[in-house]
Amino acid sequence: MTDEQLAAMHRLLALYHRNRAKQAMLDVVQQYHADLAQRLADEAAQIPRRTAILGRFHEREHAAIAAHLAYPATSPASR
Repeated sequence: MTDEQLAAMHRLLALYHRNRAKQAMLDVVQQYHADLAQRLADEAAQIPRRTAILGRFHEREHAAIAAHLAYPATSPASR
């Protein structure tokens, strides 16, 4: 599953729970679905951001490994 598909699924679930909240008769059920919809919408918004952060982390990790392999005597681990 791609990040875009995951975000779309979260948005769809948020929409579903918003509709359930509107249809609910009891306040507690209404509040539950509204809260869950908000959490799902927030999570959908965070997925692209987290993917970008993870990508930058992996780039730095690979650069550090490459630097260590190229110059093992100057790396902080060898001190």
